[in-house]
Amino acid sequence: MGLRSAREEIFFLSRWLRAPLKTGAVRPSGRDLTRLIAHAVADTAPDDWIVELGGGTGAVTRALLEAGISPQRLVVLERDPALSAWLRRDFPGTTIIAGDAEHLRRHLARREIGGVRRIVSSLPLLSLPRAQRKAILAEAFQVLGSEGSLIQYSYGPSCPVSRALRAELGIEARSLGFAWRNLPPARVWELRKTMRGSAHLEKSQAAA
Repeated sequence: MGLRSAREEIFFLSRWLRAPLKTGAVRPSGRDLTRLIAHAVADTAPDDWIVELGGGTGAVTRALLEAGISPQRLVVLERDPALSAWLRRDFPGTTIIAGDAEHLRRHLARREIGGVRRIVSSLPLLSLPRAQRKAILAEAFQVLGSEGSLIQYSYGPSCPVSRALRAELGIEARSLGFAWRNLPPARVWELRKTMRGSAHLEKSQAAA
């Protein structure tokens, strides 16, 4: 482990000790996991925006940039002020926002950011109250275009968004693979709007 990686893990652990339920993991995502996530956004066009929710110390951010995502088209949302400051220092040129995912539309509108193709989430959805989980997902799919999707990983075999909540929001899920060598092992999921969900979203946007 290099000096940079060791410093990142120590800092990440210190933030976890302050708020374990909000952080969700005791260490940054490993290379197998971050590469699997980055592969899921590799088909985006150069002018598409990519949004990352829960940037942490930047393990996923770094993988996205290494995969060819332009820092000028990458937005990272991180609610912890100390982690946001860490990200700003490590990733100049990338838009780092200190704020909550429940207010994603507001944060993006303030910066005149639109045309989001992928949202990559490192948020610990399973540890959040159902109402908050629903609010975050609804906000994300209001931001995504009709061809967009949300990439979410979880520690376990099951989708972190229950079948009932997926039906309620009009979204479907498919597994993109399992990062066995991550500690702990993690599965990556892609969530997309169903045809019914897309029609409902269009009506909601028209009424807004």
